[in-house]
Amino acid sequence: MPATIEGEEPRLAPRSLVVRRRPRSQPAKAPAVQTARASQFAKPRAQRPVTTEEVQEFSRSSVPPSKTSRGGNWLLPLGVGMFCALLLALTGSAAMSWSGRVLDDVHYGYPRTTQVDHFVGHEIDPHVQTHFMAMNLKGQVLIFEVPGADPQHARLLQGPRLVGPGADLAPVMLTFSGDARHPDLVATIDGLQVVFHNTGTTFEPMR
Repeated sequence: MPATIEGEEPRLAPRSLVVRRRPRSQPAKAPAVQTARASQFAKPRAQRPVTTEEVQEFSRSSVPPSKTSRGGNWLLPLGVGMFCALLLALTGSAAMSWSGRVLDDVHYGYPRTTQVDHFVGHEIDPHVQTHFMAMNLKGQVLIFEVPGADPQHARLLQGPRLVGPGADLAPVMLTFSGDARHPDLVATIDGLQVVFHNTGTTFEPMR
C-alpha cells in the first residue's frame, strides 16, 4: 500500500522498507518449561566392578558345607557319648564296690569274721574237729584255734597287719594244705597268703 505523509502527496514506499511476514496456519503454542529433577543434577554413580570374592561372599549361604563343618557336627555327640560312657563306668564301679561291701557285711559281719572246722591232729577226741575263727580287727589279722574237745588249750595266732584304705573290710579265708594228718594252715587276706606250719601240737608262722 502507498504510504502517505501529512502535507505531502502520497507516494510509494520503497520495497526495502516493506516487511513481509509468513502467514501462520495456527497460533503457536508456548514451549513447555521443563523443571529439572534433583536426580538429573546428581552425577551418575560409577558402576562398581563385581569381583569374584564379593560374589562368593554374597552366595556363601548357598554353598554346600565343607567336610570340616560336617566333621564338627559329629564331634559334639561323640564327646557327649564318651562322657556318658565314662560316667556310667564310674557309676557302675561304685555300685559294684558298694554291693560287694553289702554282701561282705551280710556274710562276714563287721569286724570281718570267718569260722571253719577241720582235723589238724591237735584234738584230744579224734571225733571232734578243731575249731578255727579268723578275724580282721581294724586291719590286724587274728586267728583263734580251739582244739577238738580241749578248749582249755585254745591258742591265738597273730597274722599280718593290713594297711591302706579299706584294710579293715577284707575278710580272712582259711584253707589247709600239706599232710593230711597234720596239715598246714593257710590264711588268705585280699590276695595275700600267710602260711602257718603245723608242728604236730601247734601252729607256727613260716619265715
